[in-house]
Amino acid sequence: MEIPYTVTARKDTGLFNSKVGIWLFLASEVMLFGGLFSGYVFLRIYADYPWPERALPIVPGLINTFVLIGSSVTVVFAWAALKMREWRRFQIFMGITIACAGMFMVLKGIEYKAKWEHQAVRMDDFAIIEGHAHYGAVMENGEVDHFHTKLEAKKAGGGKPFKTNKILFRPATIDFSVVRAHEPWIAEMLEQAGKRKSKLVTSGDVFFYGHIEDYSGTESDPLTGKDRAKQEAKIVKEFGKAEENLARKFGKNSLYIPAGTPLDYGLIKKARKAYIAGRAHNAETRTAILKENWRRVKEILPEKEYWEQAPVAKIDAATQLDEQFDDQGNCVSGSKVVSLVSTLSFRMDPPQPLVIKRSWIKRPVKAKDGKAELRDDTTLSAGDDQDQGAGLLASPVALSVDAIDFRWMAQKAEEAGKEPMEVIEQSWIFSKDNKHHGDYEQIWKVHKKRIGELEQELADKYGKDAEGKPKRVPTETDRYRVTWQDLVHYARAKKDSLMPGDAGFDELRPKFWDGFAGPNHKDEEIHKLHAFPELEVPHHKVSMQSMFTPKWNTYYAIYFTLTGLHGLHVIGGAIVLGYFLFFSKGLYRRNPEWLANRVEIGGLFWHFVDLVWIFLFPILYLM
Repeated sequence: MEIPYTVTARKDTGLFNSKVGIWLFLASEVMLFGGLFSGYVFLRIYADYPWPERALPIVPGLINTFVLIGSSVTVVFAWAALKMREWRRFQIFMGITIACAGMFMVLKGIEYKAKWEHQAVRMDDFAIIEGHAHYGAVMENGEVDHFHTKLEAKKAGGGKPFKTNKILFRPATIDFSVVRAHEPWIAEMLEQAGKRKSKLVTSGDVFFYGHIEDYSGTESDPLTGKDRAKQEAKIVKEFGKAEENLARKFGKNSLYIPAGTPLDYGLIKKARKAYIAGRAHNAETRTAILKENWRRVKEILPEKEYWEQAPVAKIDAATQLDEQFDDQGNCVSGSKVVSLVSTLSFRMDPPQPLVIKRSWIKRPVKAKDGKAELRDDTTLSAGDDQDQGAGLLASPVALSVDAIDFRWMAQKAEEAGKEPMEVIEQSWIFSKDNKHHGDYEQIWKVHKKRIGELEQELADKYGKDAEGKPKRVPTETDRYRVTWQDLVHYARAKKDSLMPGDAGFDELRPKFWDGFAGPNHKDEEIHKLHAFPELEVPHHKVSMQSMFTPKWNTYYAIYFTLTGLHGLHVIGGAIVLGYFLFFSKGLYRRNPEWLANRVEIGGLFWHFVDLVWIFLFPILYLM
């Protein structure tokens, strides 16, 4: 049976089946993107921190807007060519449409790459620093040097270059949790230690017992009988011939790790198995003890209620695990539990710097503590070698700054009833503790003067209200954020000895199309002008650091969600249109009208993709 209205439209509605289907599908898409746009609006309105404004480079977004609009036109031309039975023209216009989709994704990839390479640091006083992080390398002598680029770090002949947004710690000992130790982190530590000719070996002998019977092999239960030779041979093979080893008997869930054993994740897994077996044994023992306690109590105090029996029954198993009743109902000592070892301690021989991602750290590392705690409960400790250079090393976030944002600091100052400008000028970045403070004092001096000129210009242009207040004033973004365009502008003006208000000052500002995907740190002019000053933010001053990824703030989380989802639609639509272009010649020969209907449906979806971008561009890029 043939399904009606597959190719020809109904006479009463003028619709064929697939067109009804695409409209229903697009209705669901409208609800999807409508919900995301609504969420963005509410998050922006009720944000409790300064929302990023005009934070994205406009030029690639603007080009992509025209690219998608153009592709919407060419897909219509492709459909019209099919209706006129002109296959060659269809191929040309559909090819242009797919090329536009590819160009859109290339520009979006350039934009994403710039975000993933752009460093942001929020300091403990709420100042936000943006820029490109320098690279560091651990040299052969164990010292750490910083370099501007990854290539410079490689040429220096040190270890593997790393971005200076990491923590550097030289541990004497490392204690791994046998339960939570994270294998990739262990592998990273072993790789770094190996490259620096250091070893991680166990600090001392460790015994893991999985059952109370594994405590045997002592004077009360020596190794005797026909199995002695077999047991001794097994122990000698696995643990060595030391007398204290031969005096022990190990069960299948027990483990002995001698001092000097190299670190290996397989070793951690064996220790975990023994630890879990010991916990299981202790849990069973605890349950048995509690059951026995209750039975004894009920025999001794049969007339009492449960809450009156409870204190005698010692139901707090965590503290009364060793107490049991004898036949007369008296508590006696008789532990049947094994001691649990939850960590394995390794010494680093010799101690060498380890590069640790800040995301690994459980809590801020302080030099005076002499240790660093990771989120998998691993502890790096300086131990007694702290005086010999072990412990936290200088771990500043070193970068070339291309933006300074004081808006959040100003907001906090206003909440505390303080003058924002006074608080800003007392921040660390302008203090003498920052060895580059002079550069930033000069930048801020010029910026304040420029904002003063802008205030006067707005007052002259728009006038004042009845109370004598200007009707228009600079925005918070204008007043408290120094952008990369500002830094280049001020550097050019400094070269020409110009200040705000001087003739020719405004003409030095970067033009709209400068900085295609953001600040260009490789630009020769910018490099010579030293427009992007250096900064080393001390470790203890860093409250949060990230690239411009969803981790940084809600704005970028939504940006990547919306543009990423839209990009997937672009890719999906391009694949469908590409199928029509490359694999539909046979259908065109058999039934060109059917192919034209399919292209029309694909075109409707492509128009929707274009329409979504028409909303995305102004909301994310211009507002």
